[in-house]
Amino acid sequence: MMARPCSILLLSVLLAYGQLAAATLRKTHERHLQTRPVSMLELKSGRQAAASSSVSAGSQKNPPPPAIFGSVYVGMPAQELKVVFDTGAGNIILPGKKCASIACMSKKPYDKLLSTATQKVMLDLDEAETVTLEVGSGSVTAGRTSDKVCLGPQETLCAQTSILEATEMSMTPFSLYPYDGVIGLGMPGLSLAKEYNFMGNLAEAKELQTDRFGVWIAMQTDLVDSEITFGALPEERLGSDILWLPLSTTKTGYWQVSMTDITANLVRLGLCGRTGCQAAFDTGTGVIGGPPGVINGILAALNILEDCTNYDHLPALGFELGGVTMNIEKTEYVQRTTEGCFPQFAAVDMPADEPMILLGTPFLTRYVTIYDRVFLRMGLSYARHKNLPTGETNEEAAKRLMARQAVGKSAADEAEE
Repeated sequence: MMARPCSILLLSVLLAYGQLAAATLRKTHERHLQTRPVSMLELKSGRQAAASSSVSAGSQKNPPPPAIFGSVYVGMPAQELKVVFDTGAGNIILPGKKCASIACMSKKPYDKLLSTATQKVMLDLDEAETVTLEVGSGSVTAGRTSDKVCLGPQETLCAQTSILEATEMSMTPFSLYPYDGVIGLGMPGLSLAKEYNFMGNLAEAKELQTDRFGVWIAMQTDLVDSEITFGALPEERLGSDILWLPLSTTKTGYWQVSMTDITANLVRLGLCGRTGCQAAFDTGTGVIGGPPGVINGILAALNILEDCTNYDHLPALGFELGGVTMNIEKTEYVQRTTEGCFPQFAAVDMPADEPMILLGTPFLTRYVTIYDRVFLRMGLSYARHKNLPTGETNEEAAKRLMARQAVGKSAADEAEE
């Protein structure tokens, strides 16, 4: 009997902007009330993320940052649902057919009774049939089921996976999502259990040519959709050599690495302390997130004025990773509209031994990110784009933005002296 060939899949995905202007985008640590924590993007209404200069979208001036979404195909026959692809989450959450919450009414429901592939999830004696997850100021209550989940309509890249089938969804944040559910691409530490981790299930089913995936986020000038490549590298999107960084831990489930410091025009800001920071690459976050003290330190150094009078002179913002300072520019970390300039940062409270910085859309637009489950590492490469705002070629921009040396001593360096 011949072995089934492994697959490579290129998905075109969209950047969706939230449909509610009066919101603040914030990444939270979602708490599972019965077992372990998971994570998910939150659009949270009516609260500031940082001090006076925040990512607040509390007026119609500043629309919420985008999330990456596309289609997933669940069951046999396949039911197509729109989901956000979130590397900072570990479960699949879909609105169930029986969900009567107002937040569910604008979404296409998943109906397990229409699928011939659905299976009952076997529970331990101390496990309830439903699970309640806190999501920031809201919550979701969901039943557990198992079904065939595919990334393509023709049974492409499929794995039997346990799903959280929502029976209740709070208005905030779920009514703000312009998609149906969430598919977590995080490590198993973010999943309720091993069988809930879709990427792990794909690997066990030997569906992937290589157990990794890459994310390239398009700029408006590219005139094409963003892409997630499963099973291979997005070679045509790479604008530099790949910088490989080992994951600093797998326990949290985040795709996280160690970071020395944060810089402004290559000058270290000393925000990461003696032990450094952690950097998590998070497609579910449309901003740069971090502890309030770190975010306020960044905002003070950048000094972004809402009237845009200093926009042309804003510095490059860098993240010192593996001896290389990966810079992003004002075009990534400021949203400039006819109403003014709005920094794309959010204060995040996450339990961690070291400050956790969430590198969302502003960073992910500038750099291709490769999530390698084989060697437990992250790959970073300058992302090729068309018609760069600076007028540079991709080669010129990559050379300028991927700097080898930052100026000044980090807190860790000073501690050693």
